[in-house]
Amino acid sequence: MAERSLYHTYVRNENGLVGESYVEGNQGLALGVSSSLIDAPGTNPEQFIAFALSTCFNATIRIVQHREGTAEDSQLRTRVDITRDKIGYKFIIDAQILMPSHTREEAQKIVTQALDECPVAKLLKENENVSFRIVDDFTDEPTLGE
Repeated sequence: MAERSLYHTYVRNENGLVGESYVEGNQGLALGVSSSLIDAPGTNPEQFIAFALSTCFNATIRIVQHREGTAEDSQLRTRVDITRDKIGYKFIIDAQILMPSHTREEAQKIVTQALDECPVAKLLKENENVSFRIVDDFTDEPTLGE
């Protein structure tokens, strides 16, 4: 049996890193786009990935916390770096997860469950350049030569 979509969207980009990307249809969302490697206004792909992961994964953590009857206090901060790769570039993603009302063991159990439920985390979690870390405070570590 074919999978049944619960929702779909189309986002169109017609000019790469100049101009805008927009949601097709009547939602009206359009964002100016640019590259993080040039000095030009606009949102870059690194920010799109960080927004998607931070929003979806933290929402999923909160769902797991609610289901478990624990404090719904998670916060997520995602850092996305772009570095040179053998060919082209690659992203390095570090998701810092803060759950102040939970022990490290409780937090790890919740994060493990959320990693199996969040559609964005499912796309990223097996990539060697992506990390999910439970932290006591948000930090700017690790730095990558900046």
